[in-house]
Amino acid sequence: MAAISAFQASSSTSSGAAGADNRNARRIAVVERDPDLRKQILHSLQTRQFAIVECANATALYRNLLTAPCDIAVIASDLPDDNPRSVALHLRQHSDIGIIVLDAEAGCHGEADSYHEIADACFAKPVDLDGLAAVVTAMHSLQHHMRAMPARAGAGQPEWELALDGWTLRTPEGASIDLSAPERNVLLRLVNTGAGGHPVSHDSLIGSLTSDVYDFDPHRLEMLIYRLRKKVALMSPLPLPLRAVRGMGYLCTIVRSNN
Repeated sequence: MAAISAFQASSSTSSGAAGADNRNARRIAVVERDPDLRKQILHSLQTRQFAIVECANATALYRNLLTAPCDIAVIASDLPDDNPRSVALHLRQHSDIGIIVLDAEAGCHGEADSYHEIADACFAKPVDLDGLAAVVTAMHSLQHHMRAMPARAGAGQPEWELALDGWTLRTPEGASIDLSAPERNVLLRLVNTGAGGHPVSHDSLIGSLTSDVYDFDPHRLEMLIYRLRKKVALMSPLPLPLRAVRGMGYLCTIVRSNN
């Protein structure tokens, strides 16, 4: 727990000057208890010019992140000291690191045990090393694109529009982004309830996704918004105008379309 607390305390500063120095370091953490599999993944990713931080457990990951910020963490589902859901939650709350789960029970392809709610990608064991390397490369490129967006965004405040039916988000450049049903529900709640610059609470947003807010994992909302940001980053050089308001919820400046 000490390693987790230290990581949480340092992550706010590491996202500043130290984080900026490491943004393009191409550093990947591989968190896997099997040393042979760690070595296989290491060699596969090194051929793509990634630097690898080897960790046998979650505690080692947290300790390494204190001094060696990483862009992506590849996390096994059968760690000896923690489970990937807890690890992913800590990482999501305190960093913008990408997360890939290696599922020892092949739950990636199931419904109930899927890790897609907590991870950007999931691979069943035995791991397809070429496929993993390709996904890591694509994720790193997307991260680089997203981090560069604020510098490319103009000084003005162009409007983002949500279509009247809520199924399409239009960027200031005129691109149209199709939304899934959960994304539509959340954006409709943000635009309708948050009109006039009012933050929308987490409970209100969760209420747009389920009828039982007390039996809903709040982390699923964070993941939905995280993935929506990534979807938008592929279509627009401008960041999605949605920001977290600590202790309150989310605030967005998207408007409803008139046509």
